Amino acid sequence: MERARIVLATVFDGVSISAVSRRFETTRVTVRRWVERFRARPGVGTLWDRMRTGRPLVFGCRARAVVITRACQTPAELGRLEGKMTQAIVVEAVQKDGVVVSRSTVQRILARAEVQPHRERYYLFTNKDSPEFAPRRDAICEAYTRTLSPGEVVVCMDEKSGIQALGFIKKIAHGGQSAPAVGGRPRRVDHSYRRHGSSTLVAAVNPATGKLVHSATFRPGKYKTKETIAFLLAILAAFPHAIQIYLVWDNGTTHRSDAMKAFLASKAAERFVFLYTPTHASWLNLAENFFSRFSRRYLHGRRYSSLVDLEKHLAAALVDYERHARPMAWEYDPPKKYAA
Repeated sequence: MERARIVLATVFDGVSISAVSRRFETTRVTVRRWVERFRARPGVGTLWDRMRTGRPLVFGCRARAVVITRACQTPAELGRLEGKMTQAIVVEAVQKDGVVVSRSTVQRILARAEVQPHRERYYLFTNKDSPEFAPRRDAICEAYTRTLSPGEVVVCMDEKSGIQALGFIKKIAHGGQSAPAVGGRPRRVDHSYRRHGSSTLVAAVNPATGKLVHSATFRPGKYKTKETIAFLLAILAAFPHAIQIYLVWDNGTTHRSDAMKAFLASKAAERFVFLYTPTHASWLNLAENFFSRFSRRYLHGRRYSSLVDLEKHLAAALVDYERHARPMAWEYDPPKKYAA
């Protein structure tokens, strides 16, 4: 690829050899070599390496193909009980196919092919073909992007559970429970900690302003249907003049109980239009965006003396967040991004 760019810049664009050598960080001799070869025999084949003498290949295309094929299978497909593929498993599988190779040879073949069977990456396989996925996705994105009438508002609601109140066990040198950063050394914090419990933060945010509509903190097991209904009533009270409140939320258990269904069917909830996020698509809820910002800014690296201390910090941090809140931009172009 680099040789082709050298030829294009020199032969076709008229750039000097010295300028091209500086651009591609190579020598003038190298640039002149490929330019002269191309002018002598114009064509892509001129830019390939010429055949050289040397030791013939010991393992041909078939052997390399067998190695790569086996490496791209799972241990279960090879009749193994291991949970992760290793080079030793590949060597044994290849040898059963009649190709005798060493482990170092397998390593070189896989490295050249950029195949790494020992590595894995978590990935969520979402069934985007399910009947509910596209309609729910499009309804939420449309609510974010279209121009709302004066009587309409969008609210995103979600909860962040398991906020732990981690406290220090001991003090480190020079007093205090952490040492500030100095030249050549980052801030130091004791790795050990004591658990004081956890708390759940429930928040509703207005994407148009980025500000909180309502928030509340609950102890474990205390956020149930009754508390959820009270939270929804608080959202209604925050927008007394809104005709329709489009509420984006997930499919939590407190949203599907009999008591919740009765409330949603009552006259008190008639101003709500509920937009449920598709399964495994909670990222469509911009409340997740709020929790991400809030956690990075106010929760990361903190230590607390008690669960009450954590809850006091959350209350103060939510007030401080309001000073930095800004609108949440959302880009959505269904014809380009989501057309079948």
